[in-house]
Amino acid sequence: MKETGRVLIRPSGTESLVRVMIEGENQEYITKKAREIADLIERKLG
Repeated sequence: MKETGRVLIRPSGTESLVRVMIEGENQEYITKKAREIADLIERKLG
């Protein structure tokens, strides 16, 4: 993402889930990366 975006990963304070937010210039790229991160979290946490 370098200087063109940001990634925020945090546990929800009210639900048993992890929130993944990505901002950037290329919607296709950030959608793909968000899914990859979410999948990785799901595999690690079950």
